[in-house]
This record gives sequence, structure tokens and C-alpha cells, in this order.
Amino acid sequence: MHVNVQLRFNSATGQEAPYYRLQESYRDVRGHVHSLIVLNIGFEPCLKPLQVKRIARALTMRFQHRHHGSLFPENKDGLSHEERLFAERYWQRMLAEGGIDRFNQKENQSKEESERYIDLDTVEHTDARNIGAEWLCKQTIDRLGLEDFLRGQGWNENAIHAALSHLIVRTVYSPSEWATHRVMKENSAACELYSGTPDWTPGINALYQMPDRLYGIKDKLERHLCQRTDNLFNIDNRIVLFDLTNFYFEGRKAGSRKARFGRSKEKRNDCRLLVLALCINREGFIRYSSILAGNTSDPKSLPGMIDKLAVKTSVTSKKTLVVIDAGISTEENLQGIKEKGYNYLCVSRTRLKDYSLSKDHRTVTVHDTRKQEITLREVQTRPEEDYYLEITSPSKAMTEASMNRQWKERFEGEMEKINEAITRKGGTKRYEKVVERVGRAIERYPSIARHYQITYLCNERKPAEMQKVNWTIKDITAIDKNTGVYFLRTNVRTFGEQTTWEYYNLIREIECTNRQLKTDLNLRPIYHQKDERSDAHLFFGLLSYWIVNTIRFQLKQSGENAYWTEIVRRMSTQKLVTTEAVNALGEKVELRQCSRPTKQAERIYSILKMKQAPFKKIKICRSQSPPRGSS
Repeated sequence: MHVNVQLRFNSATGQEAPYYRLQESYRDVRGHVHSLIVLNIGFEPCLKPLQVKRIARALTMRFQHRHHGSLFPENKDGLSHEERLFAERYWQRMLAEGGIDRFNQKENQSKEESERYIDLDTVEHTDARNIGAEWLCKQTIDRLGLEDFLRGQGWNENAIHAALSHLIVRTVYSPSEWATHRVMKENSAACELYSGTPDWTPGINALYQMPDRLYGIKDKLERHLCQRTDNLFNIDNRIVLFDLTNFYFEGRKAGSRKARFGRSKEKRNDCRLLVLALCINREGFIRYSSILAGNTSDPKSLPGMIDKLAVKTSVTSKKTLVVIDAGISTEENLQGIKEKGYNYLCVSRTRLKDYSLSKDHRTVTVHDTRKQEITLREVQTRPEEDYYLEITSPSKAMTEASMNRQWKERFEGEMEKINEAITRKGGTKRYEKVVERVGRAIERYPSIARHYQITYLCNERKPAEMQKVNWTIKDITAIDKNTGVYFLRTNVRTFGEQTTWEYYNLIREIECTNRQLKTDLNLRPIYHQKDERSDAHLFFGLLSYWIVNTIRFQLKQSGENAYWTEIVRRMSTQKLVTTEAVNALGEKVELRQCSRPTKQAERIYSILKMKQAPFKKIKICRSQSPPRGSS
């Protein structure tokens, strides 16, 4: 602290006189020297400049030792009694007028600036992790209340964090349990969202156990998610969609009770299958799921769904409409739906023959997704129990006609091969064998074979052998007759043509669900060898679908219809990075924060009304060497 002296006009004496100030100098983070006025002493005609200098020196000593007591040692500071009185008075003024506080503030501010002023040559970026899609899933899990639900089931915090971290990684990356452990350690910040540190990851054994533990509370968990989404989005569940899909195994799976050969949706009839029965509402949320044996036929899966649907469906004043496809809509199943108090809407399993148009002969025209016209006409049948709607689609007619031509060529090709074998030496000639081959061809192409008249010409010299097989088409026009025409059937007669058509087209939602499960969430093929592990694997994928559909449902309401893989691509541009550097004080500074989201990712956050970053952490290590270049 030093004295600054200026000559100023003193109005009290009418003359120029010395004007004293106490100042303290400090150096900022850039090395610049600044001077701060600690006290304006003013005019002191009774003091000489040398006395003021001694007083300033004493005040400096006291200022430097202000945290160790306020003393002016007698006969050790070189002050006279009069000078010591002035020094005490100036000290009290410095306290009262805030001079010391101002300097402390500047000193602290300079220190804070020095902590943040880093040496660019020491900057390093480490431990970069994907955070965008994970943070999106984490906030969705919070909205679904999964953490509180598991806590209510008696799970401890470590198990909850392990399960939800695993669920996030499963939703974003769709890996196996073994690959999940590597993703958590090297790629994803999912664990850090729960633990707060990048060093924690669940053990590999815990990751294997979590799907099994969650599958153990399947019914409770599904019921919680149903009620939660109903409350979040005000869903009435007046319409539910039911369908089956199957997943194939890699491996023999010889000892399994459920894995069976069946008709694979992916044409993998060489593999054993598991069947997943799903019931969803029109918003795409699952109301019921069941994992069945691979050879379960479509009609047999419906009764169990009807029995359990009411438990997970909110009570409404109107009957729930069950929408199913033709494969499930047997007369027995339709009767069972009505007996349980539900309505149904389906494609008629049989093409109506004895029917007439309704009294008003009204025709309603709608358009498909390709803007092609489709005509709807109400028809009447005997007895008039259900409402039938005739659907005529020119585009479907073209598709069916093309398929008929293809099957016609293939069927006739099979017949030509049979005749060729009859004439070839060593070929199949015996009557029984030829008839058997013809029967297999008819079985392979039944829809086209019924339009052919087939005759057999035996060899006159060898009656047991065939000479030739002849075939002719009964009526060429009958092949493409009624192509592009099918019928919708419902027990509700008040919908009308347009509403009936729109309700049935909601079946596309469950097709979208199956696509996401198999493609976006990679639930196929199944590699597990035990039935309980396979069931847990599929159910864990369904939990991921709950997160995905919760996100996509909100985005679709704002016109954003991107699939999950595209959403993950957009969100994965946001990273969580640790930046390390040395500051002006020689301390090591660690900054852990998220990168700024791109415009596309920011739009998703905005639509979902979610935070754009989870946290920002700054850590300063005090015991570090001076920065590079410092002396």
C-alpha cells in the first residue's frame, strides 16, 4: 500500500495543499498492473508528507496481517503517539467505507480469473462419449416413472441404476449383454447419467441378470406403463390392434419347449421360431404381450389376449373395438370377442358371394398412401348380423393380377417338367408317381390350379406308365375375376363407410411396431439357448420399445415422423467430453460438459420439452506445476 500525493485547491484555506490517497496495486490474470484506491485521506495540514508515508507503511503492515489481529505494536512501527492515532482513525475509515472489502473483491476476482485463464498449449480433450440419444432416453424413463417403480419393488439404488443404464444402451445400440458392457465402458455416457462419474459401469454378471429380473415382474411393469402413458397422454383405449409376429433362432435349440418350426415372417423356415402376440392401442402403446411357442397358429393366440386385456385397459364408457386381420378372425374368435364385451373389426376370411348392395347404393371414394382411388360400398348379406364393407382397390387388383400371371407361369412350368420327365429315359413315368407330382404342384399353387382342367393319358402298351399330362384353363377370365376386391366386417353398424375404413387402416400401426422391434431394436435373430433367457430377451426389447414409442408419439403429434434409427443418428451428434488444461495459477482444470446440440437435435429437444444437457462439472486440482512458459 502506498501514498499518492496531488496538489489541489483547498477551499477551506483558499490555497493549494497536498491531497493524500492510499492505493494498493495488483496484477490481473493477463499480467497487467492495476491500482485500486483503498482510502481517500484528503487534506491533512497538520501532517507532513514524511509522516503520512510512515502511517501508510504501518497501515500496509496491518493490512497484510489483517487476518491475524488488528495491532499497531508500540515502539515497533516507528510511529509517534499522534501518528498512531491518525493510523487507527484511517484504518477505521477503511473498514467503514469499504476500502478493504473492495480490495478483497478485486483480489478474489483476479484469482477466479486466473483459475479460468488457461494455457492453450496445455488443452486436451479426453473421454468423449455419446450423450444425445442417451439423455433423450433418460428423460423419457423419468417421465415413465421407471426409477420410482423399481424402487417401490424393493430394488436398491445400484440395481436400479444398472437396470436403467442397461435399458438405455439396449434402446440406443441394441447390443448383446456382452457388447453392452463394452459400449458402457468405451462409447456411451448412459452410466454416467445415473452415477455422475464416467468411471462406474455395472459388472457383466449384473447385465446378464437384469433382463431376467425385469421379466420376473412383467405383469406389474406392463400395468404400470399402461397406466402411466394413459395419464400422460390422456389415452382412452377405445381401439386396440392385435397381431402376431415371430422371431427366429440361430442354433439348433433342440432342447427348447417353445422354439418350434413354423411359418416364418422372414422366410426363415429353416430355423426354429418364437411367436410374439401383441395388442397395442392406436397410439402404438402395448396393452398386452405374450410369448408363445413357434408353431402357435394365429387363431389360437386371441383368447388369452381377450381375457387379460381388461386388466390393463382404462375404463371407458364405450366398448373397446378390437381390430384384427383375416388370419385371426375365425367365427369362434369373433364370438369370443363379443362375449367378453368388445366390438371387432376385421377382414372377412371368405370372399362374399351371396350379397347385394345397400338400399342407398352409396359409393364412397378414398385414397391410399399413393393417392390412388379406393371405392367403399356397404353390402347386405343373409342373415344381416354384421356390417360388411366392399373394398375395391385398382392398385391391389393390378398386384393380384401380376401375382396370378406369375403363379400361372410357375404352375404351367411344373406341368411341363412333369411331361418332360415322362419322355426322358429314366424319368418319372409310373402313373402313381406322376399323379403325386401333379398333386404337389396343385398344393403349391392352389389359387391358380383350381382354374385348370387336368387329364391323364396312359401308355397303351404299358398301362402302368403315363404317356402325357394335359391341362387346359376352364375360363381364362375367371383367373383375374374379383381381383382387388375384399370385405371388411364389424359388428358395429353405426360407423359408416369412411370411419370403418379409417379404423381398419390403424392396423398399419402394429405393422410399424413389428418393424421397429425387428429392425430398429434388432430383436432378431435370437441367440439364447434357454427358454427363460429368450423370453427375457424379447421382453427387454419390448421395454425399449416403450421408450421409443413414447418419444415417437410426441414427435408425431408435431409432424415429425422419423423412425428411431434416424432419431438416434440425429441425437448421436451430441457428445460428452472432458477438457483438461493448466490455468494461470499452475493448477490443472478439468471441465466435463456436453457439446451444443445440432439444429435437428435441438428441435427434438424443443418438441419434447426436454433439457438439452444433463450437467456441467468443473474440477480444479490445486497441486499442479506452473503452466508452460512461466518463469
